[in-house]
Amino acid sequence: MKKILVSLAVLWCVALGVQAQDNQEYEKQVAKMLEMTHTMDAMKQIFPQMTAMLKLQLPQAPDEFGMYDKIIKAVIPVYKKYLTLDDLKEIIKFYETPVGKKLSEMNPKATAEILPIAQQIGMQTMQELMQKAQEKGYLKQQ
Repeated sequence: MKKILVSLAVLWCVALGVQAQDNQEYEKQVAKMLEMTHTMDAMKQIFPQMTAMLKLQLPQAPDEFGMYDKIIKAVIPVYKKYLTLDDLKEIIKFYETPVGKKLSEMNPKATAEILPIAQQIGMQTMQELMQKAQEKGYLKQQ
């Protein structure tokens, strides 16, 4: 009985070690993917601004707070819900190709151009909906 318990304890410790290693590898791959896709670029621009604001109130505050690492750790469960470690590795392989690099470099620029278009369409749609709602008597005219 004692041998069985010791064997189970050893297996459990090995399993925990493998899981911790898998988690570290997964975190490393998520960080690499976010870097390659420029997903964290906006956050990296915000961090120095946040640090500067904090230093105005707390001059003794450190320059680096590890926010980037904290965000990576916080988003890991979301990515794990949808992507396996192998999925991440394949995504990274794609972003290492010429077309993947092109997509990665183009995406922030395209998003910056698309956002005002989407906002304009959203505003126009809301105005049309409000007008139709008034015409049908759902809203009182002021």
